[in-house]
Amino acid sequence: MMRTEQNIRGIGRWATTIGLAATIGLSSCTDAPPPPPGDSASGAADESSQASGDGPASNSGWDGAAGPFVVLPTVDGAYVMGSFLLPDATELTVGDTVGVGAMIGDGAVDLFNRSGQVLAGRLQVEAPQSQEIGCTAWLVARIRSDSGVVVPWTAAFRAGRVQPVALDSIEGMTGRDSALFAAALARLASGLPDDTSSTFRGRPFVVLRAWRTAGSDSSLAVATLVRRVNQEDNPREERLVMIIDTPARDSKQWKVGWHERASGAEDELVVAEPLLAFRVRGSEELRVLFGRDDGVALGAAVLTRQVSQWRVLWESAVAGCE
Repeated sequence: MMRTEQNIRGIGRWATTIGLAATIGLSSCTDAPPPPPGDSASGAADESSQASGDGPASNSGWDGAAGPFVVLPTVDGAYVMGSFLLPDATELTVGDTVGVGAMIGDGAVDLFNRSGQVLAGRLQVEAPQSQEIGCTAWLVARIRSDSGVVVPWTAAFRAGRVQPVALDSIEGMTGRDSALFAAALARLASGLPDDTSSTFRGRPFVVLRAWRTAGSDSSLAVATLVRRVNQEDNPREERLVMIIDTPARDSKQWKVGWHERASGAEDELVVAEPLLAFRVRGSEELRVLFGRDDGVALGAAVLTRQVSQWRVLWESAVAGCE
């Protein structure tokens, strides 16, 4: 898949403040079948490796209290297969298996979607087969549900490490509530200070997807909006992803804490996808996990809210094809 100009320019970086917007191009290579028996990912572990995941990662910014890995579902993996992301991996080591056996322990994982925990299960990790020249791939995680039921999920963590923060979709709201929510999001999007594109300026934003925290924990909204130029021979669009702090029901008090903007041909655009709002057990710090998978490369990031400011806590390596 071709990448947009913005995707190429911003590769590997995530916006850290409201005044900056960046994109990265991510995707996974073709899923590989299991490796031969005895591979270190699913067999014996390197005893010298640090596998507890109980402390912060040394370089990447990953919070070790969240566990030593995160799994994202693989495109077309039917929710029984995912990409096993190692927080400290580099682009050159995304497929390394050394120490992974000890890292996964008994393989127990909690699986989540945006509304909360949906399954408990076990994983087995396999090394990807040899890749095409210029391609890399994350390790392959095969997921088995404890109940035997397979349902859609957006992220998996080691069991017991993460407390989800439920998000309600705009699609489940009443007509009046969804209209008010969408109008507030469009107003915030239109007021962002980095709207420098003459192509889209003045065109209305339309909400593609949006969620807000449920119940009494109503302090966050996440949304993807779009505005389009419908040229028959060259349709163009701009997509905008936002995290919004919503401290009160009055939307005039809402504030965009982070956003990412990308524009280009509508069939080539890929922006960050919100996968899960969560807290690490024992902490009140709110976090949002994002992923990006365009069929060519795959990566993820965790953003965190500290006091009243959002920042990038951790950004994964990117596995994919050049």
